[in-house]
Amino acid sequence: MGKGCRLVIVGVTGEVGRGLLSRLEDKEQLALSEVHVLSSAADEDDTVMYRQRPLIVESADGFDFSRADIAILATPAEASRMLARRALDAGCRVMDLSSAFRGASGVPQIISAEAEAAELVSGLSGEAALLLPLIKAVREQSSLRAMQVTLLQPVSSAGRAGVRELAGQTGELLNGRGIEPAVFARQVAFNCLPLVGSSAVGMEAAIVAELEEALGEDLPIVLQRVVIPVFYGLTALVSMETDSPVSLAEAASALASADGVTLVNIDENQQVATPVTDASGQSGIYVCGLRELPEGQSGLAFTALADNVHQGAAEPALQLLEKWIKDFKY
Repeated sequence: MGKGCRLVIVGVTGEVGRGLLSRLEDKEQLALSEVHVLSSAADEDDTVMYRQRPLIVESADGFDFSRADIAILATPAEASRMLARRALDAGCRVMDLSSAFRGASGVPQIISAEAEAAELVSGLSGEAALLLPLIKAVREQSSLRAMQVTLLQPVSSAGRAGVRELAGQTGELLNGRGIEPAVFARQVAFNCLPLVGSSAVGMEAAIVAELEEALGEDLPIVLQRVVIPVFYGLTALVSMETDSPVSLAEAASALASADGVTLVNIDENQQVATPVTDASGQSGIYVCGLRELPEGQSGLAFTALADNVHQGAAEPALQLLEKWIKDFKY
């Protein structure tokens, strides 16, 4: 491929890894001399397509990370902890897109200024990546008194296994056959699954912690999550109570000016953004249904959508990759 950085993507057969490689195809301006793709369960005949040619998927277990300059880990947290150490010891700079290093001392978030000079960075969750630019935009108009968010999560939040489970259950139920849930606790096809219990509360606290780390202050937020029968596309139902009044025009201007945000004006064109028709497979955040809170309350409410893979994981990784490559010493 010529002169440039050597990149390795680990976990390329998973949802995030596949999405990352797909987005990388469009980044022809990136100076990459080699692209290696790895999987923890690679077979000898495994290949993936990249810029109209097949790449052999190598096993992560036997890969020599000295063959790369930058490693992006799209792997489960447990695997990321081991792989990151191997890559760092071999001289790679590492982006980890799992939860392995989120909140860890000395590991900056992928969107932070410190990430540009770091050897190891941690990616944001898809939920934090969706909410963060919206919170920042509104906070430029007023501080927040309270915030309530209901996240409608696609099955791909559980990886390829979640996608397969929804597809399989849908086919079985439409053909009048029974199902045995495996990935999710209950039937997910034609259903909604509120996430409750200590594990769910812990995950929600982790998302809030990500947001607070990025903002540098405590956030008065109540967050809950529901899994819905959609393959891709994360939806957030957001209500923000502000300390001072924010007009609809001010809120619309602030949100529309935020990086990557598209404001869908339902009053003018009667369009509504959806996870399937707008967000799925795209980078960017879509906001619709913007309105003021009822009389007597200061604030606003809206619905926000983004692809949890492309916008949540791939886009921040590629933005930082471009900066790292520009700083690469040949």
